[in-house]
Amino acid sequence: MKITQVEPQKSKGRFNIFLDGQFAFGADEDLVVDNRLVIGKEIAQEDLGKILQEAEVGKLMERMYRLFNIRQRSEKEILDYLKNLSFKRKLKGQEEISLIICTTTVGQLKKKGLINDKEFARSWIESRSKKRGKKLIKMELLQKGISRDIVEDILNDSNHFNKVSEEQVAENLLQKKVKVWKNLPEMEMKKKSTDFLLRRGFEYPVAKLTIEKLLKKE
Repeated sequence: MKITQVEPQKSKGRFNIFLDGQFAFGADEDLVVDNRLVIGKEIAQEDLGKILQEAEVGKLMERMYRLFNIRQRSEKEILDYLKNLSFKRKLKGQEEISLIICTTTVGQLKKKGLINDKEFARSWIESRSKKRGKKLIKMELLQKGISRDIVEDILNDSNHFNKVSEEQVAENLLQKKVKVWKNLPEMEMKKKSTDFLLRRGFEYPVAKLTIEKLLKKE
């Protein structure tokens, strides 16, 4: 098969590749350069499969860049996204995304430093620890597919939790609520305060200590 046409797409850095006069696949600039996809080049059948795989990965990487522009993602989130995308393709009668394509895409993202579960966990903790207790943050990270060892290490070594105690975070959150509940009977206010802090992911001893501290101030 011979490349008969290479035309730019509307998307910057992407090209349509035509073989023997027929559109064959879309390719990003790296794929075009690395494989010298120029007009007149002959492509053997055994090489075409590899090039098509690389083209599919390149197309998926464009999606990934848009996702990571919104926020950082864990490896599990990316794998779940690709599985969901593959399922949607299946429903439309399109070819599903193969396991090797998913694995290669994740590998590329790791190579570029976009997937890094340690950095993801650290960033998540820093952004959530002002309004969440360690218990809830830990549960959220485990649901994101972050390994228990990474979660424990970073939670124990978190700069935020070293500078500001969990009790102080709980107190800051509860102070606003106590002002609303100040006219309630003490037992009812204690129950509401306890439920509130437990929902926010604080352990019971932290909640109890915080409530007692605030009541003394009141």
